[in-house]
Amino acid sequence: MANVKNYGLIGVGYNVQLGKNGPKVVGNADTGAVRVTSEGGSLTTFQGANGVSASDFVTKAQLDLNAASDGFSLTLGNVDASGDGDWHITPNQGDYDGNSSVTRQGAVTSFTNSHNVSEAIDKLNEAVLNVYNNTYVRDLDYTTDVSAGGSPLVATLTISATGNPNRYTIDWGDGTTDTAVSDSTPTHTYTDNTNSPFDVVVTAFNNTGAGEGSTASLTKSNFITLYTADPVSGFLIKSALSGGSTITSIDDGATAYFDNETTNIGSADATYRIEWGDGSSNSSIAADTDAGGTQGARLSHVFTTSTETDREYTVKLTLLSHTTADPSVIPNNASSTIKVYDTHTPTVAANTTNVINEEGTSGGVVQFTNNTENTIGSNATFGIYYVYNWGDGTTSTVSTGGGDSGDTGGTINHTYALSGSDQASGANANYTGNLQVYSAHSSSPFTSSDFTIHLEPDVRANLTATSTTKALKSSNDNDQTLYAGTDLSGTNRGTITVENTSQNGNVYSYVWGDGSSNANITSGAGDLSSNITHDYSAQTPGTYAIQLTVTGTPDISAQTDSENVSITLESVPSAPAGVSGKSIQLNTSAQDTSRLASGATDFTSASLAAGTSLNTSTARRYDTTTEVSTTVISNAYRSDSGTVSALIDGSADGQKAFSTSTGETGTFTSLSITSEGDAYNEISSTTYPQNFYQVFSGRIIKDISSLDHGLHSFAISHDSTGATNNVYVVKDNVTSAPTVNIGSATLEELTAGTKRYVSGVPYYNAGSPQVKLVGATVDNLTGQGYLDSSSIFDVASGTNAEGTSSSAVQQESRTYTEIDGSSSLLSSGTPIANVGVASSYALGNINVDITSSSVTSVEGVRFRAQNMNGYSSYTSDHGTKIQVWTASPTFDEENIAVSDSLGAGFDDDGKRVSGFGSSADTPAFGSGVNNYTANVWSGAETIAGTSESVVRWNTLQHFDTDLSSGYLPAGPDLNTGRSGAQYFTFAFRRTTMSNFVIRLSGTVSGVFIAAPGTNIDTASGLNGWLDAGITYGGAGTPGSDTGNGGNGSNGCAFTSGDRIIDGTSYSNSTFTMTLGDQNATNSTGNNILVRIKLEDGDSLTALSIE
Repeated sequence: MANVKNYGLIGVGYNVQLGKNGPKVVGNADTGAVRVTSEGGSLTTFQGANGVSASDFVTKAQLDLNAASDGFSLTLGNVDASGDGDWHITPNQGDYDGNSSVTRQGAVTSFTNSHNVSEAIDKLNEAVLNVYNNTYVRDLDYTTDVSAGGSPLVATLTISATGNPNRYTIDWGDGTTDTAVSDSTPTHTYTDNTNSPFDVVVTAFNNTGAGEGSTASLTKSNFITLYTADPVSGFLIKSALSGGSTITSIDDGATAYFDNETTNIGSADATYRIEWGDGSSNSSIAADTDAGGTQGARLSHVFTTSTETDREYTVKLTLLSHTTADPSVIPNNASSTIKVYDTHTPTVAANTTNVINEEGTSGGVVQFTNNTENTIGSNATFGIYYVYNWGDGTTSTVSTGGGDSGDTGGTINHTYALSGSDQASGANANYTGNLQVYSAHSSSPFTSSDFTIHLEPDVRANLTATSTTKALKSSNDNDQTLYAGTDLSGTNRGTITVENTSQNGNVYSYVWGDGSSNANITSGAGDLSSNITHDYSAQTPGTYAIQLTVTGTPDISAQTDSENVSITLESVPSAPAGVSGKSIQLNTSAQDTSRLASGATDFTSASLAAGTSLNTSTARRYDTTTEVSTTVISNAYRSDSGTVSALIDGSADGQKAFSTSTGETGTFTSLSITSEGDAYNEISSTTYPQNFYQVFSGRIIKDISSLDHGLHSFAISHDSTGATNNVYVVKDNVTSAPTVNIGSATLEELTAGTKRYVSGVPYYNAGSPQVKLVGATVDNLTGQGYLDSSSIFDVASGTNAEGTSSSAVQQESRTYTEIDGSSSLLSSGTPIANVGVASSYALGNINVDITSSSVTSVEGVRFRAQNMNGYSSYTSDHGTKIQVWTASPTFDEENIAVSDSLGAGFDDDGKRVSGFGSSADTPAFGSGVNNYTANVWSGAETIAGTSESVVRWNTLQHFDTDLSSGYLPAGPDLNTGRSGAQYFTFAFRRTTMSNFVIRLSGTVSGVFIAAPGTNIDTASGLNGWLDAGITYGGAGTPGSDTGNGGNGSNGCAFTSGDRIIDGTSYSNSTFTMTLGDQNATNSTGNNILVRIKLEDGDSLTALSIE
């Protein structure tokens, strides 16, 4: 222990020195800090093993290892070259600012070895915040769509970046900067190439970010190169060394001058080459100021061609070099054509110099041949054309080289024609003309030698043939149409008249085409001054050719000419149809769909059969209509003679005698003639020639008010052309709808079917039940006619009662047979006339079918009938109502819904039970009776005189209506002795149940429950019943009889909110009932009884147990 010294132990000092002059562990009592220092007080190193647990120190080796993997290392300040005592960043992998060859791996790319740790952490914090805010920008790159070109040059950058920049600043390098633009494809136009090529600097940043990681920048040197504007070669060919006009053509041997129009040469050095295209040597221009340059004089050139040949040359200028232009556009060139024209010698020859003014060619035709040299240029290239001057005041222009008539080496025809007066007078004429060539040559046009043509007058045969009487058809006929017959005026319609209008002849011959002729006429009928006629009426109908031949010598040549005219001889058309070929119909609309009644009064001799339809075009019934008309018989033959009559029941009731005059129209008693005249005008001008036939149109218009009730016939007759058919009119005596009377009629059950009983009340349900109407009568059912229908008597729903809305009966109609009474209204199946007219008709029993649709309904029934004039009004509802229940009950007293999940043991529904018909709220019951099986309710229960309530139309209600009369099927009298409260009692069964829920909609005057066979039987003060309008006592067996184990209350409502209050209206409301400490497991048959009290006005529409 002699070597142990105490330094700074507790209570002694702050420091502990390890050995003499060794390192010290220095504590600071105020700050709680501990340092390891040398003897002199300087900090020294503290060594130890690498830390393992969370509370161990970390060695420098561990720090260096972890830091290196993240891209930097830490060195202690006092050994760092900076000597500032701070920790500094040393980038790994050469990743530091200024070394562009290194791919930067981190989010911050600006670290250098001059950044200390705090600065690095600041940068990292800023970068991380920008990442978090989605404003981080790490780096960028960009490309251009064009890197070089002539001024102006439009360059578009495409910028891409890592991160989310939304703004870009672009220094274009030409002194222009676009600042903070949002477009990542900015465009710039370079116009000044003074400092070309240009460095471009793009900075991408997010304008909502800040600090490190929100911006990045990239510079690309010599990125865009701009040259001077692109030169475009061009030139003009001029007519003079200076001034003058621009030319595209020139005469052979003339001098042209080349004017260089190339653009954007400026002060640059440029050289050119000119290719003349005519086979001569090219011209080279060594400088722009030389002749042929843009700054030099125009360069002259002489274009030549072969004799009488036109040529086209292509001149081409090429810009060979340019010292400041974009090299990619050099060289470039321009071309233009020049046409060189020579003189020409046109030559033309005619095939004849003497022609006749022929009628067939409208003059004399001469053919000319163009013999001009074939070296002449084409119109398509040189615009050269020929002009033929015919000498008669007309010309023809022909393009060269197109191959048209009159082109080089071809022929062309021209017709020389005399004037109408010269031809008619026999005068001749001479015409002198030539051929010319037109071109762009300065000496154009070039003209041939003249030619002369002599034109003689023509001998022409002309005639006009016209029917002597032009009473023709308007179609197919013409002046040369004849008819082989005599018309109404006695005129022969087969004669033709011919007029001779020939020219320059003196001898005439006619051939008529029917085997006869008139030849060599020099004067008289058939010459130019007198017409000639010919009769074809005796010939066979057909076509005949008339030929006129004329001869004469009006000038030099003897001539003959002929002309033909065809005439047509037609048969006279057959006469139009007479009256017997016409038919009439009734024009006045039918009133209804009736038929002729058996035994109707008949004023005709036609004996129209009973049952015949009176809704056709030839037989109709009318009652209130006074005027009846027929359709018109149109264009009946004949009206040039004879008498036409209107026949009513076979006797004339108006007539008209015709003559050969036309327009004989008018009204003659019941006969109306609406039009009369020539068949040409009345029927068809294309079928009938004029004045051969006369026709008329007419009809009957009859006021039937004077006719007796019954059947009548109408017809039209002509005393020579017959009569039309008969049409029939029934004038009826029944003018109103029928009347049905059920005042003394009864409704009786005909077929009961299978009835449904609900609460002891019968309803029609299945098995096609029927009732019948007995003792009804009808008035005015038939008259002279009867309605053609199977729907004569209708059965319809009347007014619903007790809030029902569906139809109790089928909407049906009955036929005549189905309503036929003991005194039959039918004769061999056809209704007889005047049924119910003189007196009411007693109908037979009428069956009424009960609906088979799914309904619940009680309603009256009504009836109506119809005749030709329509339906009668419906009767009032018959006093007996029909009760129908075919729909499935929604309130089923024999199946009260009980939730399957309630309790256990059973999953069946509740059932109404009998044996509780007294008027007491809580009648006595047998504790040992299984009411669910022993007293199940039957729908046919007798409830008259009891206090049992009724389920009526799916509503449980207090019901006191006498159903024993005024209803079918007849029910019980539920009015007598039932004015007090009425009750509905049902049972359901479950085990393992002491609580249950009653759900109901409606209003009641009380609800009571019982669990026969449980302790409640004796504990209750209500004959074993509990009151759902009183709250349960809270514990034990419910019942007011505490002496028998009751809890002092007859209430069974689980809480005060579960009470069913007398007279309160509920809608789908639920109420929890409790048996307290009792359970349905112990009740007789596991039964629970529920008894509902209803007073006048109470009812339930829904009831279930849950």
